[in-house]
Amino acid sequence: MNMSNARQYPVELQRQVIDEVKNHNRLLSDVAKQYGVSAKTVYQWVRSNDLRQMRSKSAIVSEIAHLQQKITQLSQQLHTMAS
Repeated sequence: MNMSNARQYPVELQRQVIDEVKNHNRLLSDVAKQYGVSAKTVYQWVRSNDLRQMRSKSAIVSEIAHLQQKITQLSQQLHTMAS
């Protein structure tokens, strides 16, 4: 199926399906049947969500490291000024 024929599902439906799989430990195939979506589509939604969360966590960890470096730098400057 090419992308122009790909079916668009409401974001809220995608969130519900992902929640069922991730937070309620339901089988992907069971959730797919319940919501009338292919198992492949559910898998893609869950995987995409996992990747998004990993990128978000990575960005947060990077920002924390940057801020820790800045705190160290400012602390050193403050110590130098106080001496």
